[in-house]
Amino acid sequence: MTTPIDPSTLQAQSRDVDWTKKDEAVTEAGLETGAANALPLAGVRILDLTRYLSGPYATLLLAEMGAEVVKVEVPGTGDDTRHIAPMQGDVSFYHSSVNRSKASVELDLKSDEGQKLIHAMVADCDVFIQNFRTGVAERLGFGYDALAKLNPRLVYCSISGFGRTGPESERAAFDLIVQAESGIMSLNGESDKPPSKLGLPVADLSSGMFAVQGILAALFKRSQTGKGSLIEVSMMSSLLSLSVYNATRYFITGESPKRMGSRHPGVVPYGQYAASDGNILLSTFSDGSWKRIVDAMDRPELADDVRFAVASSRVAHRDECDLLLSGIFSGFTSEEVVRRLRVAGIPCGVVRSLGDALERESASGSGSIVDVEYPGNVGTIPSVHIPIKFDGAWCPSRPAPVLGQDNALLERYKTP
Repeated sequence: MTTPIDPSTLQAQSRDVDWTKKDEAVTEAGLETGAANALPLAGVRILDLTRYLSGPYATLLLAEMGAEVVKVEVPGTGDDTRHIAPMQGDVSFYHSSVNRSKASVELDLKSDEGQKLIHAMVADCDVFIQNFRTGVAERLGFGYDALAKLNPRLVYCSISGFGRTGPESERAAFDLIVQAESGIMSLNGESDKPPSKLGLPVADLSSGMFAVQGILAALFKRSQTGKGSLIEVSMMSSLLSLSVYNATRYFITGESPKRMGSRHPGVVPYGQYAASDGNILLSTFSDGSWKRIVDAMDRPELADDVRFAVASSRVAHRDECDLLLSGIFSGFTSEEVVRRLRVAGIPCGVVRSLGDALERESASGSGSIVDVEYPGNVGTIPSVHIPIKFDGAWCPSRPAPVLGQDNALLERYKTP
């Protein structure tokens, strides 16, 4: 359990935190024992009222970069993700993946005592983050205006589905709904099939990442001005931001981009091709690549075929080109195709299952997979490090907290 801090020592730059457990994780990450304060966000305290995925992913990133994150949960049940199967012991795979390295306290946010404790804790933190439906935080007394009066240095972050203003602002949102409403889903899938959601919860994850960027920028601004900020991130705006050149293309042409599976509208060969035991992907952007591909696959006579010799002809004969290459590649295993093309300098790769990719990464010795030790009957849960190294070392990871394991922290904020 992380030892709580006496509110009399509120200066963010000089807080005394018991980092014992973090020191152990830091040692495993390759840093010297006691080097937790070398993490860039050491000394930053975050009050976390988020649940599900977008907010918890944001605070996971902040926690493992050194911030002290105190997660507030519903008494008795906690974050709903604690109960999503499969379980290892009494720990949910889902909850453990995005709530590592945090503290957990239980509070009834609708009670007078719960609201008073949140206000007391706000005066003692640097960042407040919530992902309630728009309007809920204000009704509970946790809106930006109210909390900024208690702590003018507070960086307040709100993650919502559709923004805090406008006709859609109070609408409930989950990743799948925002993928559909944002138009991102319309770009995913094969052209002759209905749109398909992306396999990853991209609305949740991207809004969490954008929230972290906003929080870090606001903390930097505060270091210059001494004043806090309101950060607003919506899942909808996050996905629209990721559309980048597709959005610009629409504004210029007036036409929505069409889904093409793994193909590219202006480049051939590009996309997914069948080998004898699976599929490969390749990406080419120059006429010289065509000759290197056919030479690598022992078909040099195709280099001067007028249908494929230049980019415009390959696009005009896309189906013929793709069918030809699939026929050639099908005579080899996917690994052999990729080996040959890589030697020829062609960007390519095997289409792998996630399990295959994780096992390969684990065996590679990169260190990006970490074994997180849990107490009791749980044991070890392998996890993926957040994808950031500082000074050559991965950020350390601690287990996701047991519900309410840090409730003792609340005693410091109770008035006699």
